[in-house]
Amino acid sequence: MFSPFMLQLLLLFLFLNYTILQHTNPSSLHWDYQREGPDTWQHTFNTCNGKAQSPINIRTSRVKYDPKLRPLSLNGFTTNTSLHVWNFTHNGHTIVVYPPASANLSISGANLPESFSLVQFHFHWGYNAYQGSEHTIDGIKYPLEIHFVHQAHFSRAQAVLGIFFELQHDDNPYINDLLSILNQTTNISISIEKQIDITPLFPTLLSPRFYRYNGSLTTPPCTEGITWIILASTVSISEYQLEVFAGNSISWNFRHPQKLYSRQVLANFQSAKHENLQDEEDESIHCSSVCVQQVLTLLLSYVLIIFMLK
Repeated sequence: MFSPFMLQLLLLFLFLNYTILQHTNPSSLHWDYQREGPDTWQHTFNTCNGKAQSPINIRTSRVKYDPKLRPLSLNGFTTNTSLHVWNFTHNGHTIVVYPPASANLSISGANLPESFSLVQFHFHWGYNAYQGSEHTIDGIKYPLEIHFVHQAHFSRAQAVLGIFFELQHDDNPYINDLLSILNQTTNISISIEKQIDITPLFPTLLSPRFYRYNGSLTTPPCTEGITWIILASTVSISEYQLEVFAGNSISWNFRHPQKLYSRQVLANFQSAKHENLQDEEDESIHCSSVCVQQVLTLLLSYVLIIFMLK
C-alpha cells in the first residue's frame, strides 16, 4: 500500500504535469510585439513552434511553377467599393478593417476548394521605411504588407491574400483616403466607420500573378492549415506616406520569416532564377522550453510511479 506521503507526492507531480500542459492553452494569454514579442510566442503557444508556420521567405529559385493552378478571381473587388461603410478598429496589435455584410467580397480559383468570403483585412508595418512586411521575396523586405483574411462558407477553412507595398519616391495619390483614416486610428481606444474604395489596394484585378503555399496565422495562436496567396505585383507608397504609422501606438508589428521545412511554394507564372540567395528562413528555434518542461515532468511522473510499484 502507498503511504499518505507517497500519495501526496504522486498527486503533486500529476498536478504539475497538468498545469504545464494547460499553460499552452492560447485563451487569455498575452502577446505583443515588444516584451512578449515574436521570439517569445513559441514558448507560450505550442503551435507557434510548428513546421507549417507563416510568414516565410519566398526563394524564387525554389518556387515550383504549376501550370494547373487556376487563375485567381477577386470577386466584387473589381467594382468601386466606396459606397460601403467599413469599420476601422485598432485592436492593440494592428488596424483591422471589417467590411459591411452587404459588401459580398470573395476570392475563388487558385485551386481553392470553394469560394472564400472576406472577413477582414489588416496591416503589418515596420519602424522605418525599409522593413514592415512579414513575407519576403528572396530576402527582400517591403515597408508594408496587407493581409486580406477570407473564410470558406462550408468548410470554415481560411485563406489569406497578401499584398506588398513597395517604396517609391512619389506619393501614390490613390491611397490617400485610406491613409487619412489610418492616421486617425492610432490606438486601441479608436474605432471609425468610413466609406472608402479599396480597389487602389490591389496592384491588379485581372489575372494576377501569385504564389501559393500552406501556412499559418502570423499571430498567436499561430493556427496552421491556412492557405496563403501572395501577389507578385506590388502597390506603390512613398516614405512620406508611410509616416502615418509613425504616430501609431504600435511602432512595428511583423513576425520574421519562419522555416519552410518540407513545404512547397507554388506559382502560376514562371519566375526568373536567382543565384547566391540570402536565406532568411532559418530563424525559428526547433523546440521551446515548454516542450522540455512537458517531457521532464512526464518522465519524472513515470519514474515515480515505477518506484512506488516496486
